[in-house]
Amino acid sequence: MFKNFIWDFDGTLYDTYPVMLDSIIQSLKQDFAIDGDRKRIYYLLKSESSKAVAQEYGLDFDLFTTAFKKIENQDPRQSLPFAGAIEVLETIRNQHGRNFILTHRTLKSTETMLVQDGFHDLITEIVGSDQDFPRKPDPTSLNYFLNKYGMDPNETVMVGDRKLDIEAGKNAGVATIFFDVEALLDDMQADYRVFSMNDILKILQR
Repeated sequence: MFKNFIWDFDGTLYDTYPVMLDSIIQSLKQDFAIDGDRKRIYYLLKSESSKAVAQEYGLDFDLFTTAFKKIENQDPRQSLPFAGAIEVLETIRNQHGRNFILTHRTLKSTETMLVQDGFHDLITEIVGSDQDFPRKPDPTSLNYFLNKYGMDPNETVMVGDRKLDIEAGKNAGVATIFFDVEALLDDMQADYRVFSMNDILKILQR
């Protein structure tokens, strides 16, 4: 059905939100003297992005990002891939498909995590935040993949856990899968809505 899967990273392939959320809460307190509302911040991260958190508290986005990323990078906890993620990517490859990653995380940090968990050979290419592309939901980075690899939009799908991922896919004219592991958001206009990696395997088997 689909040959090309463009994956978001945080909250889609990897369960990075616990470390990210703790880092944001700590940074708001430590760097900006703000007592952040944990539940509200988590909702903003999932429904929008960290930029929405900065706007919520009237902070400069770049300064805020630098501050909480510094704490996040020092956190000794290791974020892990979601259960079944590697099996899904292996199935796509074994069916002669390709996996790509489009993330707001840096290229180096993404590669480091993929290598340590045995994913790296399953990924054709990664586009990270430190490359010269507009942030999602702008479709420029997706169009880059489509053009570079001659991908048919009808055989391509964007997989992500936030509205900006779904909007990016739609803006690029590809199908979309909303990965809603917590069933938190119910207003996403994606082509598919899944709650686990096993649900994606079912899509592959159709």
